[in-house]
Amino acid sequence: LCHSTVDDSLTTGIGGRRDGWPNRDLDVGRIISAAPGTSDAQRALVENWGPGRFDPRLQAFDGTDFITLNKTSVPVLIPPAFGLRRVGLETYTADGPISYWNNYVGVTQMGGHGTFIDPRLNLTIPQTPDLVTSKLAALFEYQIRLQAPARPPQSFDRAAANRGERVFSGAARCSSCHTPPTFTDVLNGPDPAVPLLHAPEEIGISAAYALRTLTKQYRTSPLRGIWQHPPYFHDGSAEDLAAVVDHYDQHFSLGLTLRQKADLVEFLKSL
Repeated sequence: LCHSTVDDSLTTGIGGRRDGWPNRDLDVGRIISAAPGTSDAQRALVENWGPGRFDPRLQAFDGTDFITLNKTSVPVLIPPAFGLRRVGLETYTADGPISYWNNYVGVTQMGGHGTFIDPRLNLTIPQTPDLVTSKLAALFEYQIRLQAPARPPQSFDRAAANRGERVFSGAARCSSCHTPPTFTDVLNGPDPAVPLLHAPEEIGISAAYALRTLTKQYRTSPLRGIWQHPPYFHDGSAEDLAAVVDHYDQHFSLGLTLRQKADLVEFLKSL
């Protein structure tokens, strides 16, 4: 539902499935709002999320009742689920790896009949029989095989992208965090089991969502296939790649020229 779209090969909205692509048309909030039994208070929190957004830290479902996790809602963009091999700790705030998130969403958000336990959230949801846990390993193996989509032909200027790669590693200092080949540094700390993260103020991003999570910080987003899923940042605050480049140019006082910015955008489109 959330991490799959279609290629429109028959007509708009109908075609072959594209797993891993974020479904930015899906209006989860409206679906929840229309569900029988949704209270007025719940409806008020979700109905303005908008398409392609979801708040996974608003509430949890234990098979019988809703458990309030936060009294306010901070929805984030549904992220892509492709190109995640060797990325590690794949969520926006590195709360856990893919299987942790699959279990969390499957049981606490979508009502799957399974067991989810995380003392950090003070959540213990045991359900018998557990129909979720046994499927996580196979699901993980499938998901890490989802390749980032190839960039469309003639969708970027190759000469400019070659110049932009030098800007990426040089003047813009992007590669210090977006480290190739995964284009993230989340596993680059002294202990790979402990995520290397960035405080919201360090990167000039809103802290509202991070403060609701377990780490309170953000992991560096991998960049493979980034051309496919604007807007950018966890909250969609950057409309396009040019806005991303402008944000970091201003936040870090990089002093990039217009030519360097344009070349950097072309390189990002080529990934």
